[in-house]
Amino acid sequence: MKAEAHVRQVKSPKEDDRLVRRGPSLDGLRDFPGAPPLDDLFAAVVRQARVFIGIADTNLRPVFLNAAGRKMVGLQPDDDISAIPIPDFFHPADQAVIRDVALPTLLREGRWEGEVRFRNFGGGAGTTVRWRAFTLYDEDGDLIGAATISTDISARKRAEARLRASETRLQAAIDLVDLSAYSWDPHTGTLDWDARLKALWGLPPDAPVDEQVWLSAIHPDDRPRVEAAVARCTDPTGDGVYHIKYRVIGIHDGVERWVSTHGRTSFEDGRPVSFVGVVVEITGQIRAEAALREGEHRLAATLAQLPIGVGLVNPDGSIALANRALGRYALDRIPSAETGSSERWRAYAPDGRRLNPAEYPGGRSLRGETVVPGIDFVFTDPSGTECWTRVSAAPFHNVDDAISGAIVVVQDVDREKRAEAALRVSEERFRRFAEHSANVLWLADLKSGRLDYLSPAFTQVWGMPAEDMPDIARWLASVHPEDRDGAARALERVSAGETLVLKYRIVRATDQAVRCIRDTFFPIPAIDGCVRSAGGIAQDVTGDTGLRAYVVAAGDGARRHLVGALQAADCEVQAFASGQAFLKVMGSLMPGCVVLDLTDADDLVVARELKPARSHLPVVAVGASGGDVGFGVHVMKAGAVDFLEKPWVPDELLFAVRTALAEIHDGEKRARGRDEARDRIAALTARERAVLEGLLAGGTNKTIARTLGLSPRTVEIHRARVMEALGARTLPEAVLIATAAGVSPAVPSGS
Repeated sequence: MKAEAHVRQVKSPKEDDRLVRRGPSLDGLRDFPGAPPLDDLFAAVVRQARVFIGIADTNLRPVFLNAAGRKMVGLQPDDDISAIPIPDFFHPADQAVIRDVALPTLLREGRWEGEVRFRNFGGGAGTTVRWRAFTLYDEDGDLIGAATISTDISARKRAEARLRASETRLQAAIDLVDLSAYSWDPHTGTLDWDARLKALWGLPPDAPVDEQVWLSAIHPDDRPRVEAAVARCTDPTGDGVYHIKYRVIGIHDGVERWVSTHGRTSFEDGRPVSFVGVVVEITGQIRAEAALREGEHRLAATLAQLPIGVGLVNPDGSIALANRALGRYALDRIPSAETGSSERWRAYAPDGRRLNPAEYPGGRSLRGETVVPGIDFVFTDPSGTECWTRVSAAPFHNVDDAISGAIVVVQDVDREKRAEAALRVSEERFRRFAEHSANVLWLADLKSGRLDYLSPAFTQVWGMPAEDMPDIARWLASVHPEDRDGAARALERVSAGETLVLKYRIVRATDQAVRCIRDTFFPIPAIDGCVRSAGGIAQDVTGDTGLRAYVVAAGDGARRHLVGALQAADCEVQAFASGQAFLKVMGSLMPGCVVLDLTDADDLVVARELKPARSHLPVVAVGASGGDVGFGVHVMKAGAVDFLEKPWVPDELLFAVRTALAEIHDGEKRARGRDEARDRIAALTARERAVLEGLLAGGTNKTIARTLGLSPRTVEIHRARVMEALGARTLPEAVLIATAAGVSPAVPSGS
């Protein structure tokens, strides 16, 4: 009676009206000609209904349960339900909701609805239902009981669970290949991006995105292509496909990245209505092209666009789904589970031991292990061709966190592996070239200032061990003070990405000798485009001089006369008032001709001191012999390369100076020729050098092949490479280059 009083208290006039309105409707049914009694109709509906129908009295005690309801909870037709409290009809986990929420709400508001689980009195698993309960009133509006109509929704709940499992599998595949899904509304311009995609644009995860943000980060050179692609994919006359690769400059971090994006526009009535797509970062090389699809079709379309083989594997090792790229490997089952596949798939441990199939990535992933970046295999296709292939795999789990399969990625890395082998050969060539080159090859870390590499020629040119030059600061200290600022500025320019050639002088620490260096500076960009390292090729060009002369004359008039005559011929001149002044600085002077004015015999001390340095400081003496023929001979023996009698003629003086300087040029040219020849020879492989030595010994392709145990065709190929490396068109020319480099002919076998 408390419940009845409560219901009467909360009953609204609207409910009274509803009850009143219901009366005429029922009366009309009674008046329908030939209609069965109303009670019979209701009884038939309740009896034949396939849903749970139950009725309770005013105290909420069960008084009726139809046949479908009894079957749903596992009760027999003759089981007494009046002694079963309503909460006991439900799964123990849901009884508190029924007792504390549903029934109080039913009495207070007249209805309650929710998803709950029935128990099964016969011991079954129980049923998930949509439970709808409502109170019942008589024609006077008094509470007479309550009723429930419950619908079995177990099938729908199982379908939802399968959908969640499918979405989990899709997300696992997307995560494995680093894809970012996004959507775009062509009508409103709304963009939906995940955190990974925002990171590619240099944005934090919570940053808002719109079309302007998207466009602002696209590289200016690529923006016209991107806009044209968008126009094509939104054209109703086209196929709606959007597929393009372009560069993105991070909005906050400034990092340049390459991305590949693939998607499709949907159209209705000739208008673009939606767009979905995926983005993958392909910096350095294109790793993936993908398109997004819903459910399993969405996953299949995504995998089909990838340039690498991707497949979904069942727990028994069979391939459940594979993209086109995986088809080239003709797999029905992964090699771990395929009998007889060991000859087609071969992999080796670091110690050289061959792996057995149980150690392959697919089998390991089905045991719960993620194998990334993978294992390299030698794959043999049906035609017998071998190629290097990298296989990685990862497990995926269902909603219960159990392993329900694996994702396998198979990538052709044959070109990469062969490039690595070629790189090793190239590095070996570089090492040999650096060891034999007369030029100094150097590498520097601009950020730390560390010198990472100095070739062996450094010791010869700088006159000190490479370990004594650890960093850029020590290198700058070796540069001539007058050239030091220019060298520092050159480093700043190369750090900005500029390649330049700089000529500067160094002062050797061991003997204080001045050497002239021509250095080619070049930047070494990192993968992100930033220049953090630089390299260079430094060549000693001390002998590469133009008209340079040093005038040594005690008399002012004689000194001015000599300087004027030389400068009139565009000669670079430096004058000294005494021989002692000249001798003090001669060790730091660049190569040039010394013009020595002889006032008395003591001036010959300059010629005698310079005699050992005649190769780069030759002396031309001028003086008055007084008719003594032996005077000139004495001067030449003292170390002068020429002697001019006073009064001298300017043309004779210039001829003597040019002749002396020409000897310097010729000597340096011969030295450079030898260095270049040595550099070319150093770049040859051991086999190519052996062929060259055989050619120098007068051998033919057949005799050299017999000596080296090769075929004549192989020798012919090596010979062509030798000629190309030496830059020689004929064999005599190659012989001259090799002889200049000091290569000796091969000693014939049996000699």
